[in-house]
Amino acid sequence: MRDNIPSAGRGNKILPAILIAANLLMLVIGVLTIPPNLPSAAVKESPAPRTEQTVLVTPASEKETPPAATESGSIPAPEVTVVSLSTEERPDLEDFLWYTEDVVYDGVPSDANIIDNIGPLTGSWKALIIYDPNNEYDAGAMEFLNVALAGAAESLSLTLDWYQIFWANEGERFDETDMEDGVFLGKWENGGLWASGAGTIRLTQFYEQSGKQYAIGTMDTPDGIPALVALVRP
Repeated sequence: MRDNIPSAGRGNKILPAILIAANLLMLVIGVLTIPPNLPSAAVKESPAPRTEQTVLVTPASEKETPPAATESGSIPAPEVTVVSLSTEERPDLEDFLWYTEDVVYDGVPSDANIIDNIGPLTGSWKALIIYDPNNEYDAGAMEFLNVALAGAAESLSLTLDWYQIFWANEGERFDETDMEDGVFLGKWENGGLWASGAGTIRLTQFYEQSGKQYAIGTMDTPDGIPALVALVRP
């Protein structure tokens, strides 16, 4: 797996996805409580981002104590601490409940801040791919990975660092940390991006809410199985 893509957030058309998600949730719970049949492979480091996303946060100490006035009487601008949202932490199902239980049905929240340029988005993300969300091909699966976004609007790259995949029908999980990273190349266009490699990824909406960044889109897989994609950080 890795053209006929369903639209994310189309309510009843994606109703079967919740069945897949529920089955996989049971699998995840089983993985957490019962030793897996497969030996755990060592987790490799996800690719280091070329540029890290940063946001400016006012230190708590400055919020508590007003800055002293200078001799001229003016108040100096407060200093800021740089906090990176880029993350190399491995993802799990709990990182994506915002998507599987909400956004996939209702779309992007109305109070979200839309991000319409690539500048604040480079760096590493936690990612989820849901294959066959309408259960049309008997190929339902959830794949967890890390994705590093690098480059500029006219020439960008997505590096996919595979982690684990859960197959709904087989009731098994497979470690993918030894797999070669996937590299997709593309561009930023119309408030989103596309990147092609072994298939094509289209991330159509990026937004920020409550100190986190999110992205949603689709993937055209080489074998034609439709897939949904969601990213989150930190």
